[in-house]
Amino acid sequence: MPDDACNSAASGETYDAVVIGAGPSGSLAALLLARAGHRVLQVERQRFPRAKVCGCCLNQRAQQLLDRAGLLQGLRSLRACPTDRLSLHSSGRRLSISMPGGLAISRRAMDQWLAETAAAAGVQFVDDCPAEVLPEDCDSEVAAQHQLPAVRRIRLDSSAGSRVISAKVVLVCDGLGHPSVASLPGFRSDPRADARIGLGAVLTTAESANWLASGEILMVAATGGYCGAVRTEDGSVNLAAAVDAAAIQSAGGPRQCLQQIFRDSGVPVPQELETVSLRGTVPLTRRSLRISGPRLLLLGDAAGYVEPFTGEGMAWGLTAATLAAPLASSGIRAGWTTALERQYERQLRSAVVSEQTVCRTLSWILSRPRVLQLTVAAAALLPAVAGMLVRRVNRIPISLESSR
Repeated sequence: MPDDACNSAASGETYDAVVIGAGPSGSLAALLLARAGHRVLQVERQRFPRAKVCGCCLNQRAQQLLDRAGLLQGLRSLRACPTDRLSLHSSGRRLSISMPGGLAISRRAMDQWLAETAAAAGVQFVDDCPAEVLPEDCDSEVAAQHQLPAVRRIRLDSSAGSRVISAKVVLVCDGLGHPSVASLPGFRSDPRADARIGLGAVLTTAESANWLASGEILMVAATGGYCGAVRTEDGSVNLAAAVDAAAIQSAGGPRQCLQQIFRDSGVPVPQELETVSLRGTVPLTRRSLRISGPRLLLLGDAAGYVEPFTGEGMAWGLTAATLAAPLASSGIRAGWTTALERQYERQLRSAVVSEQTVCRTLSWILSRPRVLQLTVAAAALLPAVAGMLVRRVNRIPISLESSR
């Protein structure tokens, strides 16, 4: 979007809500708030549409949440690819896990569609416009001594300059490290010491022909990390990996590291991996010291990150949006209270943390080849256990069911 659009949105106006970030959690939250009758501005620091390092999988839980919002038919119109199984390869062994009802779609297509759907509902959308939530006295360690401000101030930047706007509520959905609140006390995002680096690439239809079976999510795991691959709506294959920084250094670079993981797992290395463009991320697994504050809620990856397995990350983001939107609406209409902050934190823990524990365990197993070999052997003998884990991360939590 051109700079004058950013300037128009930044003319000192006050909005009911400003949503920072246009990933799934940001766009769903903005859409739900607009449907509730609120005046919503959504800002995104990158120019849309844009590619993103991501596994591109939507599990059944994510689809159920989109269905609750009346969005599932629209998603299917994008011709997302159905997925029904996970093929896990490690040290020459293969384990096939049934995962029916999944969908795979590029983040470029999905995020653009969700943002356009929110805009059609009345959300004012501005891209290519970094945002920063400005500090207030109430953010300090002695916040109890300060009065809650009537609005929060947000600075929007563009090549034409900066402007400051205001909002009764701000939802921060800007991903790993949540840069928009970096200057606020207590909102630091700390990666774990052993956090992996995210790597991503896209193989075109021609480059990936006959390499990936229809409906399959391929995962390869070795000492240096693991990589998933899935075919998306345009026929291309999305690669998303979580690798150890030490493994990258030892292999001589990120490309060589990915090639080594494929070789060690016993899966032929895609020839195109030699030349395909790779994208990377900051360290992945991290904890946010705070996920709420005065007139402020953090959603999705901005609230902390645990390496997902096959689509849980997008489901967690959509879960946060589904929980945050009605609380934000209440804060807009009836006034903000610390009780809203506590309620959001409590509900998010109940709805997401237990599933993240499962993924933490799986991530730990994937990083230890000997343990992984034993797990693969055990799962082959006890397939019901693998099925139980799949159902666990696919279900809609009770806290969300009761909020309907």
